[in-house]
Amino acid sequence: MRKITWKSVFAMILSVSILMGLSVPIMAEDKFDIGTPQVFVAGDGVYEVENNKENRLSIQVKNKGNAIADNVVVRAKSEEAMPPFKLNFSDGENVGSLGVNGTKTLKLYVNMNGSPDKASYPITLSYTYKDPLGGSYSGSDTIYIKLKGFDREPSYLFDQMKMTPESLSPGTGGTLTGRVKNTGSQIMYQAEVILDKLTTEGISLSGGFSSVQLGTLNIGQEGKFSFPLATSADMAAGNYPVTVKLKYMDEMGKEYEKTQDYYINVGGVSGKASQIIIRNMKEPAGTYGVNQNFPIQFELYNAGQVAAKDIIITAEGLDPSAVVPKSSSVKNVMSLAPGASMPMTFTFAGTNQASSQNYAIQFTVEYTSGGTKVNTFKQYAGVNISNPKKDKEEEGEDDKNKSKPKIIVSKYVCDPLIVMAGEEFDLNLSLMNTHKDKGVKNIKMFLTLAEETSSETEKSGNIFTPVNSSNTYYFDAIPPKGTVDKELRLYVVPNAQPKTYTLTVNFEYEDAEGNEYTAQELLGINVEQVTELNMDEFAMPETVEQYMPVTVSFSYYNTGKVALNNVMFKVEGDVDCSQRSTYVGNMDPGASDYYEVTFTPNTIGEVPVSIVATYEDASGETIEQRRDYVLNVTEPMMPEGEEDGAEPPQNGLTMKNIIIGIGVIVILGMGLFLFIRGQKKDPDGFAESMDFEDEDEELEDDDEDDDDKEGMPL
Repeated sequence: MRKITWKSVFAMILSVSILMGLSVPIMAEDKFDIGTPQVFVAGDGVYEVENNKENRLSIQVKNKGNAIADNVVVRAKSEEAMPPFKLNFSDGENVGSLGVNGTKTLKLYVNMNGSPDKASYPITLSYTYKDPLGGSYSGSDTIYIKLKGFDREPSYLFDQMKMTPESLSPGTGGTLTGRVKNTGSQIMYQAEVILDKLTTEGISLSGGFSSVQLGTLNIGQEGKFSFPLATSADMAAGNYPVTVKLKYMDEMGKEYEKTQDYYINVGGVSGKASQIIIRNMKEPAGTYGVNQNFPIQFELYNAGQVAAKDIIITAEGLDPSAVVPKSSSVKNVMSLAPGASMPMTFTFAGTNQASSQNYAIQFTVEYTSGGTKVNTFKQYAGVNISNPKKDKEEEGEDDKNKSKPKIIVSKYVCDPLIVMAGEEFDLNLSLMNTHKDKGVKNIKMFLTLAEETSSETEKSGNIFTPVNSSNTYYFDAIPPKGTVDKELRLYVVPNAQPKTYTLTVNFEYEDAEGNEYTAQELLGINVEQVTELNMDEFAMPETVEQYMPVTVSFSYYNTGKVALNNVMFKVEGDVDCSQRSTYVGNMDPGASDYYEVTFTPNTIGEVPVSIVATYEDASGETIEQRRDYVLNVTEPMMPEGEEDGAEPPQNGLTMKNIIIGIGVIVILGMGLFLFIRGQKKDPDGFAESMDFEDEDEELEDDDEDDDDKEGMPL
């Protein structure tokens, strides 16, 4: 009997494994699949939180794959540089394992401890996990925390406003009291009541501060305030407003300022005031020559019931070139008691410019009754001045100029009033002969205007050009005190600078005796240039998801001929925008620039949004250009499946390797089973068929044993 060694068995099994293993992977890969886990964050993705408190959010993590998810780890992170909140999980970040369709609820703590500046913030939830064979996966979802009450303004009510007494008399005092009630659904922080506009109408504080700190007002809570007030002694009867200003902050740290006017009734029955009069005035008698001094004396008397304060007396001649003061022309009196009087003396003299006539001297008195109201009145005195020399000069001048008629432009009207460069306009003139006795004839009129520049060689041509006529106009005659109307049609050159031009109207004419005269009249014509700011066309998306940023960009150009001042772009609408207004400044003609802005819609539905450009032209008028759009804002969609960000296994055993290993084990088992069965049926034949080389080695060993037996002694 031949023996089969373990070496032979091992060789046989190895050979069968190598031969059979080549085809096993393909078969195993087609027939076996252990599944793939797929983790995601379930729910609508929007969670409401409150400011200044710790919020607990229930986050559901679900496995919608067809295999178990092991070692699930979830992390929360905000993309804000300095978020107004802190994040942490109550049970840590390790979720553990999730079975097929398994769900686990996590407690995410959001501690709102800052000053939020927008209604919602995105939070990224990233997760990693493994399948049963060790394959690694990762993904992420985004949820949004929405601040409760961010868009709601705290409401308030001024209640029980009362003035004690109800009506004040001039020069008396009272107390204004009231309450502020928080009628909204948010707490009011740092509430403060301020009293404004106290001195403009003669009502002021009689003591204390002009503001009252109310502190924090909870929902439904009230805060009291009171202010002591006083009225001026010289106030007239009537209702006078004082402004009650309320300042506070909401739970988000946003500041508010509201004002409301309260009217205080001031009666006139009990009021007392001062009354200054001038009495016993002594005017200069006789006639005074040039440089001859003359005094004017009077008494300043207080006929009122209270003292007059801050009295100022000013004396001056109505013709300051003919009569001048020789003493101080202004005198001050600090106070004048009721029933008291004070003597006043002012000295004047006539000048060589005075004619022989009576000149008036004016006395102006200003005073108060101790309040803010200033009372003013005037009184006059007269003096006779004689100056024969001046009289002769005036007579000779009258004779010289008696027969000289003059032509003037008594009225002119531009239609339109502001003339645009490059356009025509009507100029209506009324010409008048100012002489009362003599007429004028053979009248020639022509217009001149040449714009002067800094260089003598750079003078431009006429700014105004007649339309369908020459630049010269003729009139037969104008009678004494007569007028002639003339309508001119003029054109403004397109390159005229925006400013007021002086148009010169020249006259050449004769009187009845044939004497020739010339005259000039100056007219102001306001010219403006058309301003043009062109913006490239840009498109807005018809539909956008809530909280999804929208970017708008376009180029703009100054295509006009004048500079644009204070150019500004701004965004209007119910959207969040980090920079609603962008100040550009001035733009020269032909200049261009680029504008880009990003905003985020917060509300769902149709949201109007406008891009507004404003600038000022050369006259200072503000011009506005608008681009109005309506965004259709929809709810944000939550990603699912592959779109959740799940990634395929990154490393570890693959399904192909697993199936190949199982196939090899099966084949090895089958080979061992066949070998044992063959040994039981025909050990010799099976051994011979397996390995002839081993058989020869065994026979040689038997022969050597026989030889040994023969050599042994019996």
